[in-house]
Amino acid sequence: MKPKCESCNSCGMPLESKEDFALGDTSSVYCKYCVDNVGQLLPYDTILKNNAHYYKESQGLTEQAATKMAKDLLKTLPAWKNVGV
Repeated sequence: MKPKCESCNSCGMPLESKEDFALGDTSSVYCKYCVDNVGQLLPYDTILKNNAHYYKESQGLTEQAATKMAKDLLKTLPAWKNVGV
């Protein structure tokens, strides 16, 4: 059986290769898109905006639908579990 692919605790992106992890550090729980240049997690609003943009562009969703989809996903992830959104 193939091992389960890890995913970013902030945005849900699959962490399939070393390059996907924050700063290339495979012990990180975040992806390269969710951290700043020193490895600190970006603010919730930035992650929400980035995820919504990705959904809008990749799936052709409206801004409103993409934002709702992003909010629904983020509230299930460990990084944002206690964020009141």
